[in-house]
Amino acid sequence: MSMGKPTKIYAKDNPEVALKVTKGHFSSDRFHINYYIDMTSLKMRRKDAQEVAKAMVSRYVSRVNLDMPGNISLAGADMQQLMASLATKTPIDTIICMDGCEVIGAYVAEELSNVGITTLNSHHTSYIITPEFDSTGQMVVRDNIRPMLKDKHVLVVLATAMSGRTIAKSIRCINSYGGIIEGISVIFSAVDSIDGYPVNSVFGVSDLPDFRLSDPDQCPDCQNGVKLDAIVNSYGYTVLD
Repeated sequence: MSMGKPTKIYAKDNPEVALKVTKGHFSSDRFHINYYIDMTSLKMRRKDAQEVAKAMVSRYVSRVNLDMPGNISLAGADMQQLMASLATKTPIDTIICMDGCEVIGAYVAEELSNVGITTLNSHHTSYIITPEFDSTGQMVVRDNIRPMLKDKHVLVVLATAMSGRTIAKSIRCINSYGGIIEGISVIFSAVDSIDGYPVNSVFGVSDLPDFRLSDPDQCPDCQNGVKLDAIVNSYGYTVLD
């Protein structure tokens, strides 16, 4: 087996947010990857989920609303004050959570409120939605969920964005039901944008420079006879004997 020992990488601007990664030869539902990225504690441990939400909101606000000339070099309370004063007036009504990111999504809603990003819906609060997918990977929107999307400003929150294909299908579905995509926030992303929408990620390939995503028939490890270590998905991994 080529599977190594887990190591941690820390978010550049927040040492409280750590991503656990294991090098090896892994197969997902569509690709072969050379790292298993474990987000279990980030999604399921309250404090970790809260810190991830803070990082996501910071990147979303900075990328979308603080696009100013020159370099801004502020930290701590000064940055929080700047974010709050310059936060977008564009509301976020609905947060769609994929990959088991519901806890993070709830904290994202709280953090958005803290920096002055409000909602426009009649209940004056955010909707947190876990989408349903059919056997083809297409998002399904039931009648009772449609009012939470139609004419609503939507933020998509998920764990990973690898090729972006599945997310692109979801974006088209959200748009078809009248949702207005305002942003995509991700823990780890291998892409910078999806269908023209910028991806605001806490971690990216710059944090994992040798990260590799391959189609199975073009996987270098397979071509070199390296056996698969495990099957992985958003729930975890299963080691292969």
